[in-house]
Amino acid sequence: MESQIQAATIVRDVKKNDYINVQTCLLVGALLFFPVALDFRNTRRVGRKRGRCLFMIGTIFLFFQGTLLQQFESNYSVLIGDGGFIETKSMIYPEPSGGQRSGKRVKMLKLMEEYEVVTTNYGWNTPASRNFTRRIISGQFFRAVISHPKYNASAWQDLEIHPDPNRKLAVFLDIDTCVEMNYPVYGKKEDWSVNAEKNHSTSGSWNSVLSSSCQFIRQAVQSPALLANPYSKLVLLDCSGKRSTHLRQVCFESFINSTKQAIIAYTSISREDASKVDIGLPPPAIKPVRLTSEERVSIKECKKRKYIFSFQGQRNYGRGQMAFLTGDDVYINLIDQEKYAKDITVGGGDSMKYTSIMKQSMFAASPRGDELFSYRFAEVLSAGAVPVVYADGWLPPFNTFNETTEQAFNWSDCAVFIPESDYKKTLDILRAIPDAKRCMMQQCALGAWDMYLSSRSGWLRGILESLPYTDIDASEKEDEEKLKHIEHRFCGSCKFNDYSSCDSRVGFLMTRYGNSKYEAVKAVLEKTSCAISHGNG
Repeated sequence: MESQIQAATIVRDVKKNDYINVQTCLLVGALLFFPVALDFRNTRRVGRKRGRCLFMIGTIFLFFQGTLLQQFESNYSVLIGDGGFIETKSMIYPEPSGGQRSGKRVKMLKLMEEYEVVTTNYGWNTPASRNFTRRIISGQFFRAVISHPKYNASAWQDLEIHPDPNRKLAVFLDIDTCVEMNYPVYGKKEDWSVNAEKNHSTSGSWNSVLSSSCQFIRQAVQSPALLANPYSKLVLLDCSGKRSTHLRQVCFESFINSTKQAIIAYTSISREDASKVDIGLPPPAIKPVRLTSEERVSIKECKKRKYIFSFQGQRNYGRGQMAFLTGDDVYINLIDQEKYAKDITVGGGDSMKYTSIMKQSMFAASPRGDELFSYRFAEVLSAGAVPVVYADGWLPPFNTFNETTEQAFNWSDCAVFIPESDYKKTLDILRAIPDAKRCMMQQCALGAWDMYLSSRSGWLRGILESLPYTDIDASEKEDEEKLKHIEHRFCGSCKFNDYSSCDSRVGFLMTRYGNSKYEAVKAVLEKTSCAISHGNG
């Protein structure tokens, strides 16, 4: 099942026709020269000399024709994702950043290259590896990490004994923290072992697996290997949808005094709930769309598709408002999940023609479900369509919480974000986008899929590019630690599934006082039995 989702995609250079035209001329030239050359060689002596000369010219034509063909073939970019880390030879489509990199971005990418990629040695890197649970998606990501060109297998063990402040690390845990319930087989929450690797333990409940990771997180954030360089990062994947199962909630005590160096990549979190150093992570594509090379070329050539907008799925969570979006170039199919449940998994059927409709769409809906994220986000990108996101406050992949600052990835170039209250304005918004911009957005969307979302290697690439954007100064770090400590003391007595009641009171005070979240939480504590000690925050 590890290879259920193959990220192998072939990206064809759209200058193919130029190559073919030149190749044809060279080939025709060679074919014309050879008969003439042979005819001369059968005549008198002078003719034989001219024949040899023309024969050589014909050979040169053929040589350049072959070289040009080889050059064209080298412009194919192949991304083979889940089994390893393979860099692309050329990026045919525009960079997802939407244009040329700014000087600051180039500087950030240079900083990214300074990271040494390492893993801890607590679980999968030990002889007892089989005793540690590993979901299929976590195994794919782990293999991408250890296949990275800058991966150092022995670094963690060495640096725990001999910490080195001159080595900047990007550390990944060899313990499962990615509680993804639906990949690659959708709808198996009750039997989560279906989506776990069979050569690893599948005992216990999925939430017990998550809570058991806390001790290893604590061990990593306190390791001298990490702390030696303040710019080293411990990166953790959080694939859970619910706020109550977010790592910073479940393993709160593990993160005290580690705000700056412990980075969590979330598939589903709001910007407001995210820590200043956390980033977004793309949900995996459950049913990615496979485009042919011709379909890819049509995107590069800006050919319009049949539908300006499409959506197929349930009508709950506000999606029913899309029933009011009509037109000959609009495809909306609101349907009960039971009717297409067998389609929603890798290798499933396609009774609703999901793939076909997506391939004919220029924009496609990616609405939130019971949580903020949507698997459709990656699936829409895979079709070379532009995702239309309805998920207020969702932290997009490889972005940080502060949307006013420069990000590693500018999603406004590749996606449209519409407030959940404005479903009915969708077509007005999309029709106002000029064809030229729409074309660039489709190209950007497909480029984002190829480079970042089609594989766990892409996830790793996006994470590493995001890390330089997660640095915060000392004062911000202090405020962040203080806030988390106070929030935990106030809400510590609440059950995970009742945490919203605590948060709603904090939110009310934020609105009432109009001041910082820290002061709002402090105001709540002052009115409760929890005494605040200035000494401990």
